[in-house]
Amino acid sequence: MDNWKAIAYLLAFGQGFVLCLSLIARSFGGRRAGLFLGLILLVLCQELLNAWGMQVHYHSRPDAIPFWNWQSYLVLPLATWFFMRLTTEPGYVFKPKYGSFFLPVAVEIAIRCAWSFYRNTLGVEIPSLLDNAPWFFVTEILPIMGMVAVLGIYGRRLSRIHSGLKTHGGERSARTWFRFYGLFSFLSLLTILWIAGVIFEWPVFSGIELLLALCLSGLGYIGYISPDFFTLPALPKPKQPEKPDFARFDDRAEFQRLRDVFLRDQLHTRSGLTLDEVAGHLQLPPRYISYLINAHSNTNFNGFVNGFRVEEVIRKLADPGEQHKTILALAFESGFNSKSTFNQVFKQHTGKSPSEFMLVQK
Repeated sequence: MDNWKAIAYLLAFGQGFVLCLSLIARSFGGRRAGLFLGLILLVLCQELLNAWGMQVHYHSRPDAIPFWNWQSYLVLPLATWFFMRLTTEPGYVFKPKYGSFFLPVAVEIAIRCAWSFYRNTLGVEIPSLLDNAPWFFVTEILPIMGMVAVLGIYGRRLSRIHSGLKTHGGERSARTWFRFYGLFSFLSLLTILWIAGVIFEWPVFSGIELLLALCLSGLGYIGYISPDFFTLPALPKPKQPEKPDFARFDDRAEFQRLRDVFLRDQLHTRSGLTLDEVAGHLQLPPRYISYLINAHSNTNFNGFVNGFRVEEVIRKLADPGEQHKTILALAFESGFNSKSTFNQVFKQHTGKSPSEFMLVQK
């Protein structure tokens, strides 16, 4: 059984290592999020290689290459932080000066290598670095603390973006949920097991190794095949809503009535739908409807209507009875009046072009 585990760990390492190198290489073409996803996978690949080494007792061989000295857990919170910002903040740019945050990683690896060289080459018996309390705190406890903090911020951002998209009619599906929370859930579970093993000294490392072997390749393939998969659609920038004096209306009830009338009467399928037409349908002042949309959807009237139109297209794409129609025909049926507008709005709401979305759905 142990031999099978060793083989499985080595295969998963090889597959994940190739993927993380590919992600890092492709990041130089401008996809910076791939660089940090690759760094995350690299650390996890090293962990699997270390698990393989323990299975076959590689560490005790006199001719062993000390690859374990080139691993640093400090990479994880840093890479996760920049990956989060690049995928949740439109226009965020990783500047070269930010690379200085990774200097502690280089220092740790240099000290590990020097310590190993001094002990093995000169034959000097010295204690393990992990027996040093400050070193253990910096290289084991501090990365855990960093991951907990970064994942806390990451989770709040994901929830806010997801809720914002749902408010103005964004797509709702298992794929959407995974796109938002798949990587986050994996890293969260990994961090929980990490805390249990390092701080509470529970015997969970076999569980960590299994989790890495199962999830590493899948997440790597997703990031390689679709580099923008984890880049979330941008929410429109919140506008300070105008506050007209409409005290006689119940804002919450009227906004729900506005959404219900779109869902029930399919107003968004009318090409060229105007604010005045919606106001006449609801018998409400146009300025009040504009205020409701700005205040409760963080978007304008066009963004609100287009959200329903994109949702309508996605619904029809999943309907077997609509499969004989082109996606452009579905777009026109859903209320769009031009191909360019449809392509632009669809990518803004889903993060993918219509053709890319259809390929993933298949």
